[in-house]
Amino acid sequence: MTPYSVFDWPLQKNTIGWEERLALTKFVLTSDRFTNGPECRQFENEWSEWQGAPYSLYVANGSVANFLLLDAVREYYFPDKKQLTIFAPAINWATNISTFCQQNHNVYFYDIDYDTYSPTPESALQLFQKGLQPDVIYLTHVLGISNDMERIKELWPHVAIIEDCCESHGARDAKTNVKVGNTGIGSTFSFYFGHHMTTIEGGMICVQDKKLYNLLRAKRSHGLSREMLPTYRADIQEKYPDVDPTFLFPTKGYNFRNVETGAVLGRTQLKKLDSWNEQRSKNYALFREEMIDRPWFDTLPKANGNSAMTLPFHCKDSKIATELKKFFQLIGIETRPFLVGNLLRQPFMEDYNSLIDLPNSERMHTHSFYIGNNHFIKEADIKKLSKVMDKCGY
Repeated sequence: MTPYSVFDWPLQKNTIGWEERLALTKFVLTSDRFTNGPECRQFENEWSEWQGAPYSLYVANGSVANFLLLDAVREYYFPDKKQLTIFAPAINWATNISTFCQQNHNVYFYDIDYDTYSPTPESALQLFQKGLQPDVIYLTHVLGISNDMERIKELWPHVAIIEDCCESHGARDAKTNVKVGNTGIGSTFSFYFGHHMTTIEGGMICVQDKKLYNLLRAKRSHGLSREMLPTYRADIQEKYPDVDPTFLFPTKGYNFRNVETGAVLGRTQLKKLDSWNEQRSKNYALFREEMIDRPWFDTLPKANGNSAMTLPFHCKDSKIATELKKFFQLIGIETRPFLVGNLLRQPFMEDYNSLIDLPNSERMHTHSFYIGNNHFIKEADIKKLSKVMDKCGY
């Protein structure tokens, strides 16, 4: 153990405090309904207002949000296609890609840059030269940094865009200042314990189109027509008069609902989210300032617009990355790979091969990692970390 400092720096700390516990206690003692109901609907309304999206749907978790949105997008926008051609980043979360596999779509991977973690023009060109035309561009706003949405629309105009914002609540596009999740046809968010806010487990889908939202409502609850908006529900029930309207299933569905207690937590934490994100952003800006000029440190996206979920290290050498991770473990700082590294290196992806070069994704796999960032971490902690690294020759 280093004599200079000892940290207690996990990836995340519990954010469920007394305010949340009291809100849950009051609800449990006074409510007679605990499954998806009025608290969930109110949480959806408040999230829509915060996000600036017209329609939001609260679901069981972020992975479910990704699965359900893609399923509805295929049915609504591509009714004559059973298989979609999807372009997705190689730096990604495992269950995002699992969703494509489970729904039997064709997925092709692009590389991302170091500036905004956006698709590189080079990889977009290589995919085009392979004769591939996407139906869907699946974006992941990595770790609280917004993709460059203007460039993406230039690379793939008139293509459906789905935004995975599961770890980027409140991040904004540096050029337009628009919150992530409001540019594509739909977006997803996660409220897992380790993310910007939590409902313990939980996720949200945001969409711009009322008809798509109506379809999502039905699909979330077994495919039942009674979960649809009133006008659409009446039309469907009139179309099938020989089926009992209380158990009419016009679409394939799932049980992806969430519960009232989760919504109570979400409503309580949502009030704090902006201030928590402000602290995350301050931490990231100072961290970048402290690290960017070190000779072994490579680069980082600029600080504007982020809601940094983590503090990433992109090293110029894979050996220093390995050495630093061991050093951080020694002084009490938890580390993780940069997301999951290059997803194509994971065992469950053994049947998939990239058709193009992925140099940045490969480099991030071996040269990059991150440590935790949340509102409990203050500027003094980052200054302290910087001094310890100085004293230890980093």
